[in-house]
Amino acid sequence: MLWLVAAALAGLNAGILVSGWLEGWYMRRVGLSAFLQMHQPRDLLLRRMMPPLLLTLMACCLGLAALAHGSVYKLLALLAFALVLADVLLTVRLLVPLNLQLGSYNALSPPPNGQAVRQRWYGLHPLRTALGALAFVLLLLIGVS
Repeated sequence: MLWLVAAALAGLNAGILVSGWLEGWYMRRVGLSAFLQMHQPRDLLLRRMMPPLLLTLMACCLGLAALAHGSVYKLLALLAFALVLADVLLTVRLLVPLNLQLGSYNALSPPPNGQAVRQRWYGLHPLRTALGALAFVLLLLIGVS
C-alpha cells in the first residue's frame, strides 16, 4: 500500500513538472506579459499544493526504505528520496525566489529585467523536471520487481 501511495504521489509530481516544462517550451513563443498572466496564478496554486505533496512523498520513500525486503529495494527507495530532496532544495533555493520575483511583476506592464528572470526560470525548471521524473521511475521499478 505504501508503494502505491509513493508511486501515485511521484507520478503526480512528475506530471505537474512535465506540464510546467511543456508550458515553458510553448510559452517561449509569447511575450513576457502573456507568460506572467499564465504563470502567476499557476504558481500561487502550486506554492500551496507542492509542499505537502513532496513532504508526504519523501516520508513514503523513507518508509519504503525502512520496510524494504532486500538491498535493491532499499537502494531504489533511498535514491528516490534523494532525488525528491534535491528537487525540494533546488526549488526552495533557486526557483521559489524566481517565482516570487515573477509574481511581483505587473503582468500587463512587466519590467525590462523580467525577461532575464524568465530565462533563468526556463534554465532551471528542466532540471527539476528530470529529478521528479527519475524519482517516479525509481519508485515504479520497486513495484515491477
